[in-house]
Amino acid sequence: MAWYPDAVKMELQPESDAQAAIRPTQFIVHSIIAPWTARRTYEYWRDSTSLESHFGIDYEGVVGQYIGTETRADANAGANRRPDGTGAVSAETASNTSGSDPWNDKQIFDLIAIGVWLHQKHGIPLRICRSHSDPGYGYHSMFSQWSTSGTACPGKARIKQFKEVVFPGIVARANGKTTEPDQEETAVPHTIGRFETTDRPLIPGKWTTLPIEGVDLLTGATAYQAMVQLTAELPDGATLQGRFYHHRPDGSRWTAGLSERQGTAGSTFADFHNSGSIAASEKLRFEACYWPVEADDQRSITITTSRLRGLYWK
Repeated sequence: MAWYPDAVKMELQPESDAQAAIRPTQFIVHSIIAPWTARRTYEYWRDSTSLESHFGIDYEGVVGQYIGTETRADANAGANRRPDGTGAVSAETASNTSGSDPWNDKQIFDLIAIGVWLHQKHGIPLRICRSHSDPGYGYHSMFSQWSTSGTACPGKARIKQFKEVVFPGIVARANGKTTEPDQEETAVPHTIGRFETTDRPLIPGKWTTLPIEGVDLLTGATAYQAMVQLTAELPDGATLQGRFYHHRPDGSRWTAGLSERQGTAGSTFADFHNSGSIAASEKLRFEACYWPVEADDQRSITITTSRLRGLYWK
């Protein structure tokens, strides 16, 4: 049995001892279609009678491992264990309930790290699987043999990230490189760097789009990883929330997950992260909302500095 050293071990029994051994030759990624923690995923598998994955990765970057990677797990149908004893390692990742959201930065980091470890530990070759039985890396909907009833897992946004960010990241890190080469040509990321010291007031309970050298933070990209850092003056214990969104020409939008930070005595320094794929017609923006300690406190607070840092791919 092999256990990933950076995972929280949550061993499933009797499956861990009772199920057949495998020789791992593939890594297949999934979305679980629920915003679950790694612990909640473990509880779901524990109470299920038919399915389980090797890993669960939640939004906070916690990795749970439920079965050793040299033991069969049953999330991949025909790839679980083949007649020759080979099989796939599976990772379920937290998602929204429609499976439409992209992986966040922490999930991407964990998928890359697990992928590199599997290459080093089990010799999984650094290539995308060319067939359902070909050793390498893939995602659940890639081959019908990996799903008995058909699936769109892990979702369009994450499939794009797998191809453009996750798998190139595994290859780059496994080879000791800091850039992440595309499979056919080198995909060098561009950097984002913006900074503003303009005071921006926030009214309690109202979402406000924050300009950082302009309202549109990014256009003309296919994928990005971005972080907004804010310095704010707000009461100790108050809440500052932030989220990225993709603004579309018709006025509609795709909104990323919400993050929140608690105010501290003196200045509060808050950071907000997101990564995803973006259509050519969409514009990346960021908005924030302030919530006072007392609900009847209607005084505004002030964002004093705004920074944007990140990478994007064209």
